[in-house]
Amino acid sequence: MDCDRGNAKSKKERKEGREEGREEGREGKDSMMMLFLLYICALSMGIAYGAHVPLVPVFAREVLNATYTEVGMVGMANYIPYAFFPFIVGLLLDRLNKGVVLLSGVSMALASIAMLSLARSMLDLALIRAFSGIAHAFFWPSAEAMISMSTRIDEYSNNLDRDNSSSSSNNDRDKSSNSSSSSNSSSNSNSNSKSNSNSGSGSLGGVRSISRFTMAWVFGYMVGPLIGSSLFPLGYLQLFIYSSTMIIPALVCSIIIIILLSKHKGYPSYGIKGEEDRGSRRSNSNGRVVDLTLISMLKGKIMLIAMIMYYSASFAILLSIVPSYMKDNGVDEQLIGMLFFIFGIARMLTLLSIQLFARYEHISILIASGAIASSMLMMYTAPTSSSFGIALLALGFAFSIYFPITLTMLTRYVPSKMIGSMVGLYETIFGIGWALGPITSGIVADAFSIDAPYLAMFLIGVVMIPIYTMLRLKDGTITKQT
Repeated sequence: MDCDRGNAKSKKERKEGREEGREEGREGKDSMMMLFLLYICALSMGIAYGAHVPLVPVFAREVLNATYTEVGMVGMANYIPYAFFPFIVGLLLDRLNKGVVLLSGVSMALASIAMLSLARSMLDLALIRAFSGIAHAFFWPSAEAMISMSTRIDEYSNNLDRDNSSSSSNNDRDKSSNSSSSSNSSSNSNSNSKSNSNSGSGSLGGVRSISRFTMAWVFGYMVGPLIGSSLFPLGYLQLFIYSSTMIIPALVCSIIIIILLSKHKGYPSYGIKGEEDRGSRRSNSNGRVVDLTLISMLKGKIMLIAMIMYYSASFAILLSIVPSYMKDNGVDEQLIGMLFFIFGIARMLTLLSIQLFARYEHISILIASGAIASSMLMMYTAPTSSSFGIALLALGFAFSIYFPITLTMLTRYVPSKMIGSMVGLYETIFGIGWALGPITSGIVADAFSIDAPYLAMFLIGVVMIPIYTMLRLKDGTITKQT
């Protein structure tokens, strides 16, 4: 009699497991579809920005007769919104349909590129670039938050399939004896394996998905300068208009993503209970004010934040100041486009092998920082076409290591209900360096010499790398594997 009741209970559990598996399988398929659409968005946006951004500083210098300080101020105008808007956007992401936020960013990006054709003064250019910065502040955090959630759902679906398969085989094997006890032990075992899998493979899965998204953007940004160089003979007006139309595929994909998210009322936070618990314990708060929780999660990571700001400032200098520096050293517009194509190749190759670096996070950050500092020294000592090419190769390698690894480090144990806020905070940290780099380097260039900013960035790197190394040696995490 007890055996019959145990068999009936076991059959009911297997049926419920299959129904849950089918439901989460649908969630998993939709999450994969959303990732694919996000990759297309990144590709479309990358092509559009790659086609015109490298030539904006040249446009400012040649058409609007800007000084280096003014070029730096335009860069700062573009990047200042990124110093505070991403955190606001992150809070919105935890409350609204993330697809709507993404669509807002894509729409603003299209409009901001088209508006460049209307710029007749440095003030016009600065305001338009500020609007472009707001567009970025909506696009990147929303895409990153959706990638993080989709990766967690995909990991959960895969674990659930394995759990159901294992539970079914165990129940069938032990059906004739003590079925109920076997089912419970199997469930406990599967729960433990799920938790372990999420803490290990989930981390690398997040790096992989983020790197693929970045790779799509980078590939577009690599092809974009070639398109921009071919459009350049038509004039800046046509260049900006045609570049804006390249974002249309991203608009379409964003609308589809809104439909997907609306169907599921937003993706729920499956498969990350262990991470939720760890996040609560680390913050010592459960249901308290989000700001306090985020601040506590950043405790002990001040130097990592400083390294992220060094990376973002270097990236901003490359995009906003270096093209003009190249032009002043005899590099023409077509060759500038080719050099940024080389930069894109370096980023692509690095992203393809990112998992090799993701296993040793701190060592990878130190290697990337060394590459940034070396590149800055090279551009200071030998501002020739070949030196610029080598420097951009090294910078492409470094930047592609920094972004996916540092984003994963800061979001690894964040509760799902707060993932948008943490991504927004990360992008705000990035945005502070993004804003300070261009204006500071522009002022230094005008006050001392056009090559002085690169010497300064080299010296900053030389100071920060040993400090970070000593801190990681002190806490014993420098060789820690993920």
